[in-house]
Amino acid sequence: MDASQLDAALGRWLARQPNLDACHCHTQIKLEYGDVEPAQRATLELPGWVIIDWGARGTGISARRAAPAAGYEPRAGRLLEALDSLLLRAHIQMVVAPADDWDAAYGEASLAPDLMPVIDAGRAVLLNLTAVRENGAWRVVRAYQPPDEENIAHEFTLTIDN
Repeated sequence: MDASQLDAALGRWLARQPNLDACHCHTQIKLEYGDVEPAQRATLELPGWVIIDWGARGTGISARRAAPAAGYEPRAGRLLEALDSLLLRAHIQMVVAPADDWDAAYGEASLAPDLMPVIDAGRAVLLNLTAVRENGAWRVVRAYQPPDEENIAHEFTLTIDN
């Protein structure tokens, strides 16, 4: 699948979440070690996003703020088109939570939200998705909704209607 098809699959997952009108959604993308340098070079092409070094947890790209979930259009695939790499492995996490839960996620100096207070509030729905882009084509390797570890990658595969 191409980048827009990956984003459309993420959008279908989001649309199935309850109570979107009262929620905000945040997307972050963790990258493999070798993809850090291209991400840093692409910083200027990523308005509304920041490059984050999570230390031992890795490096990646994070939205600066959570956005209203109703009408939110995932852009992870298209965003990653800015990274010039023949082989790219991305760990995409989407967090959907009530709008009021996001207030605790922002500090005075934060570049991106701290997701732990949002997750700890107990009302968030998470999607963890690992995808590989090889020569421009995306393939979802694993997808699950914590705390459930069941692989739901089949929900993100491209189907062709006859």
